[in-house]
Amino acid sequence: MKLNYLWSLALTTALLSWASNVNASINQADLYGSWHCKTSLEENGVKIFVDMDANYIRNGKSNGFGFFVIRFPDGLEVKYSVTGSGVWQLKNGYLIETSEEIKVVNLSHPGLDKILDMESLFPQNVSESSKVLQLNKSFLKVKSETNGTVIGCKRS
Repeated sequence: MKLNYLWSLALTTALLSWASNVNASINQADLYGSWHCKTSLEENGVKIFVDMDANYIRNGKSNGFGFFVIRFPDGLEVKYSVTGSGVWQLKNGYLIETSEEIKVVNLSHPGLDKILDMESLFPQNVSESSKVLQLNKSFLKVKSETNGTVIGCKRS
């Protein structure tokens, strides 16, 4: 009976040690700098492609620029440019970002802005939390807690 208790205690200690090393392997300094990020998602036949450059600065500030394309089931594609700035922090294995300023511009069909005001879909001062799946000096991969989208980024 004592042997089983000691074995359980050793196994629990080993697992707790391994779990703490997983979070310890996330080095905040690896995030600093410029990243080229891409993702895509599809819902109800609407496809969205995102291609962004993001910069994470040591002081907890961030900025980004790029574009996204929305492809509707009827074949219509609308391309937008997007720029933004905000603040970020790494906490317990999550990248938490809060937008401060976002600007969205319809590049391909500006007349559609009367029907679909895309900029209103990106409110300011909203936080997004993403689980860090991988972070090293050359690759960043996160999974959004909001919608489960996985975003992959390469050092630029």
